[in-house]
Amino acid sequence: MNTPTIDHIAFDNMDRLINVEMRSGTLPRGLKWTMYKIARSVSPLPLVAAVALALNGPPGRVLIASGAAVPGHMPVGENDGPIGSVVLARALVRIGHEVTIVTDPAAAEPFRGLLRSLSGCEGIRVIEIGLGDEAMQRELAASFDVYCAIERLGGNPHGIIYGATGVSRAPHRANLDLMFQRARERGAPTIGIGDGGNEIGFGNIHRKMMDRLPEFAFCERTPCGGGVYSAVSTDVLLVANTSNMGAHAVVAGLALLRSDPSLCHTAEQELALAHVGVGLGLIDGGSGELRAWCDGVPPAANAAVVEVLRTIVTQALLPFQPRRF
Repeated sequence: MNTPTIDHIAFDNMDRLINVEMRSGTLPRGLKWTMYKIARSVSPLPLVAAVALALNGPPGRVLIASGAAVPGHMPVGENDGPIGSVVLARALVRIGHEVTIVTDPAAAEPFRGLLRSLSGCEGIRVIEIGLGDEAMQRELAASFDVYCAIERLGGNPHGIIYGATGVSRAPHRANLDLMFQRARERGAPTIGIGDGGNEIGFGNIHRKMMDRLPEFAFCERTPCGGGVYSAVSTDVLLVANTSNMGAHAVVAGLALLRSDPSLCHTAEQELALAHVGVGLGLIDGGSGELRAWCDGVPPAANAAVVEVLRTIVTQALLPFQPRRF
């Protein structure tokens, strides 16, 4: 397959758009743009383009890892991750891939519900992985062609997964570091999409984040002293304001590479999925409330970003016709 021509202007604009920080004060603020610049400094391509290229190969089997349940607070998880996962999964199916989503048992049903609500998702499987199930991780690491983590925590240098503010998630959420490490060892492409530095993929820039953003590592809050930043690397890392927005940008990137704007996610679909998520029990991680916001960003703003992503694609695909007046 020939490598598609990269429209650097369009892809750079996607990168910039999805890294405009809009979080509320309940989550760490002030790190997004620096984190993006660090990630961009180690990538030869715009970040969205790099991820889209990794997923634009011949039809194959793609595994998406997501989900973030917290007993007593987010019993079936937050909406950042699941919405982006199903939108990306649908686009991948449309271009010929076979897609499976892996998550924790407590978080599985919302993924299934979101898939049922979105046309074109038939055949996308949701499988469940138990806490500490290393045998299943090894099996999965040998079974797929591409691996993508979306808002999925990765272990810090001590192998412990933490929330963005320094609370350990290890007692109730599967640590999938082994699966991604084994997949990389056998040469399968791996992708990390995240927004806080504690997700799988941020191992690519762990040292630079510790140098430039040590205050957001919250080392003093973590009992092991290792901080919240993930040390798990992937072949490609995409940083975004929310992980959902990163996934939506990848879909836009695929649409641009394939000159097919119909692949793009839409504002109407984004609003619908946000409200379906409320019905499925998905929590806004920014407030801890059952509402259609995502990481403290209101649904109208998320839908607006989706619309701008689609516009970047459609405008970039128009032929150049210089004005003659």
